[in-house]
Amino acid sequence: MSFTRRGILAAVALAQSNLLGGCFGGDTDSTQANPESGGSGATATATQTSEPTTGEPTATETPTATPTPTPVANADLAAATADIFSEFEWFRTQYGPTMTQFRVTVGDVYDTITEIQAADDRTEADVQAFRSASTDLASFVQSNLSPHFQVAPALRVGNNVYVRDFERGVARDDRQLQDSALSRARSFYQRVRSNQFISNELSRRPIYGPLYDMLIPSGATDRIVALVSEDDDFVTWAHPDLDDSTANDGVDQHTHEFPSGHRVFTHAHEHPTSHPIRDHTNEPELNELYAYGADGVGLLVDGASYRERLDDFEPALTNLFGPIKSEGRTAGVTLFVGTASAGWDSSPVYVEQFDSVDAAQAATESTDAVGSEGVTSLAGRDWERVFYDASGTTIYAYRLRAGTAVVTALPLDIPWERRPEWAAGLAGTWLAAE
Repeated sequence: MSFTRRGILAAVALAQSNLLGGCFGGDTDSTQANPESGGSGATATATQTSEPTTGEPTATETPTATPTPTPVANADLAAATADIFSEFEWFRTQYGPTMTQFRVTVGDVYDTITEIQAADDRTEADVQAFRSASTDLASFVQSNLSPHFQVAPALRVGNNVYVRDFERGVARDDRQLQDSALSRARSFYQRVRSNQFISNELSRRPIYGPLYDMLIPSGATDRIVALVSEDDDFVTWAHPDLDDSTANDGVDQHTHEFPSGHRVFTHAHEHPTSHPIRDHTNEPELNELYAYGADGVGLLVDGASYRERLDDFEPALTNLFGPIKSEGRTAGVTLFVGTASAGWDSSPVYVEQFDSVDAAQAATESTDAVGSEGVTSLAGRDWERVFYDASGTTIYAYRLRAGTAVVTALPLDIPWERRPEWAAGLAGTWLAAE
């Protein structure tokens, strides 16, 4: 489709969008004039008359007009999206230093236990030293880790089972009980600062717990969501399986890189340590799949599908979200929503954040580059149908605005009306309203 024809369509679509503006938070009714003001919309004036005995002239006051705030489109989705951005940003920027401090604080408890073990006589002062160190750790965990992970109770409680058992041993002058409590405590704290514990229970890749629940509020336990930062400097996955990184339980999540450099993130199945892409023979349906490369989201196609080898896949379309990205965004994240299976299904979504509702609204206005054609229901919400050119090919996608966020999903060179079950991939996610 040429840009000349696109300009014509965009102009028509813009006229249509004025009629459909309420679907995307335009809410033109909010700016109508007060019927009592004569319908002019001008600022009303109030006249006050002084007492006639004063002889003072009549004074007129003009109140300051209060600007009408821009309505928030999809307010519930806006709040959920903001929480997801905040959580993702914490893992991108704060996880590293937080884990370093966690190891240091655990080390303080471990060192305290070691010193107490070496003492000839143990007193109430030793109990207090142990409790103080474990309480400092618990305070750190509650403030810095509990909002992001499902943390073991012994780490969240200062006066935990190890402290209480040691206190009983000291009160009873039972050396054997003291040694047992200290030995178990030392083993516990040594384990929780190990790489294995952190990679399983406090994982950054994949992420379990709150972030997964934010992304998949439906409670489904078979989904994988990959998240890629705007600059591709941080990639992670939200996954529900706490044992996935160590156990061969059938849903071991892993990436694959194709010869073109594109990667897939939501592929999951049991596999050996060495598992190159060429070992696969289970090709995707229609011999195509979404993948992420240096140029963003691309569609890979196997031109020699009769051989059923995944390493034959090459990019047919690239930078699928590129034309709709706004220079005015403050942050951006690309997501791939998939199912934990040996299949290659994934639904690409691109989310931008802006510094205001007005900026987000301006970013969704039709232009010569991005046209709009009506509204459709997608996963229980009204989405705008948008189209644009990517490398000379017309791409069809879905877009909606949620407060200061703009979400674009499912870009493909197949028109909307020809897609079978195009909404299935977003069902159960935070984007769905049903």
